[in-house]
Amino acid sequence: MNYLAHFHIAQVTGTSISGALLGDFVKGHAWQSLSTDWQVGILLHRKVDSFTDQQLAKMNASAYFSAPLRRYSGIALDVYFDYLLSRHWVKFSQQDKSAFIEHCYLQLQQAPLKGRPAYTIEHMCQHDWLSQYGEYKQLSHTLKAISRRLRRPVKLELMFNDIEQHGAALEACFLELYPQLLRYAEQQVEHLIKT
Repeated sequence: MNYLAHFHIAQVTGTSISGALLGDFVKGHAWQSLSTDWQVGILLHRKVDSFTDQQLAKMNASAYFSAPLRRYSGIALDVYFDYLLSRHWVKFSQQDKSAFIEHCYLQLQQAPLKGRPAYTIEHMCQHDWLSQYGEYKQLSHTLKAISRRLRRPVKLELMFNDIEQHGAALEACFLELYPQLLRYAEQQVEHLIKT
């Protein structure tokens, strides 16, 4: 799942949106030195990613992507699933999507973060990433932007062709997976808060 889904899951579970963001930046055991809210957000982000990977493996979702780039299917699915969450927003949230996005930006801008997370927040808000995830024509652009951040040059935007070809099947995967993921996340938060 990409940022929109992680932030939505944070809202559903009553956890930190900035902690959900930090899940992409805090590695190893560095989370242990942070505030409890951020710790829970980071650990939940990791659990969400792990659960998603396991379920997509069971669904064999990577098979919908052509062999040369199949190993990057998780990235393409993260991007496409954020688009699908945006498209099906009313199925999963009673809050207006634009209001939710503004709330996310406000929470992130108020978080006392530095370095790469702060840089990401600045660009996310400035370019309105969360709204752009809901625009089909932006999928290829988003994949291209992500590819620039990889260590090796990879043309992830080529995976948009696979998304176009198998979009309906991948959408069915998302609609099956996301309700399960929300239930799983709520269960995990209960466990994380107790420990």
